[in-house]
Amino acid sequence: MIWFTVQLEDRPGALARVASALADRQVNITGIVGVAEDTEGALMLTTSDAEATRQAFTALGIAYEEHDPGAGLDPGVRQGLAQRGMDVAG
Repeated sequence: MIWFTVQLEDRPGALARVASALADRQVNITGIVGVAEDTEGALMLTTSDAEATRQAFTALGIAYEEHDPGAGLDPGVRQGLAQRGMDVAG
């Protein structure tokens, strides 16, 4: 599972623009967290298709970061988390 982080513009429709670009590529948002402070905003999300998500952000000209919460974990720890239903696949 990959978490993507994008900075949203401080204007109406910024989130809708991102969601529409994903929907146009048949990408489902599977997890989402948003943070806003004054005029700054960040969106963290997981999706059903990481590559299509990258393509959508690139097409929009939006810079993004990727985070793999399971990166660097010992294989035994990864397996234990997976057995508990936690998605840590990279």
